[in-house]
Amino acid sequence: MEEDLKLMRRFKNGDEESFEKLVVKYRKNAICFCESFIHDYHIAEDIAQEGFAYIYVYKERYNEKYAFKTYLFTILRNKSIDYIRKNRSIPLEKIPDNISPYETEKVVLQKEERNLIKEKINKLNDDYRTVIYLIDFQDFSYKDAAKIMGKNLIQIKVLIYRARQKLKLLIKEEG
Repeated sequence: MEEDLKLMRRFKNGDEESFEKLVVKYRKNAICFCESFIHDYHIAEDIAQEGFAYIYVYKERYNEKYAFKTYLFTILRNKSIDYIRKNRSIPLEKIPDNISPYETEKVVLQKEERNLIKEKINKLNDDYRTVIYLIDFQDFSYKDAAKIMGKNLIQIKVLIYRARQKLKLLIKEEG
C-alpha cells in the first residue's frame, strides 16, 4: 500500500511511468471486479479502462488518506453501476459456459462447482454480491470494503454475515 502511495505521488508530479505501474498491478483485479457486476469480460475491460482513465485525468482528486486500491475500486463500482443503469437489458444471471471437451473429469467438476457458486452469487442482491467479492475474493479489509461501498464498519460486518448466510442457503437449497 505504501508503494502505491509513492507511485501515485510521483504520478501527480508528472511521472507517467508510475501510473503505468499501478495499471499493470491492478488491471486484472479491476476487470474481474467489474465483471462481477456486468458478467461480460469485454465490457468489464472497457469499464476498468474508464476507471483508470478517470484517475489519470483527475489525478488531483486522489485523497492520500485512502489506499489507492480502495479509491480505484470505489470508482470501478460506481462506473459499473452506471453502466448497468444505462443498459438495463443485461441479464444478471449471464454466465459464460465454455468448457472444452478435452478437459479431464476433475477439471470439469471443478469448473462446474465454481460455476454453481458463481451462479448462486449472481442471485444475491447487489450489496451482498459486492461485499462477498470485495472481502472473500479480493481480500479487502472490512474497513476498506466499507469505504468502497459507502457504509460503516458495523454495516459491513452485518452485510458480509448475511450475504454468506444467504449464499450458504442458496447452495444448500439448489445446489
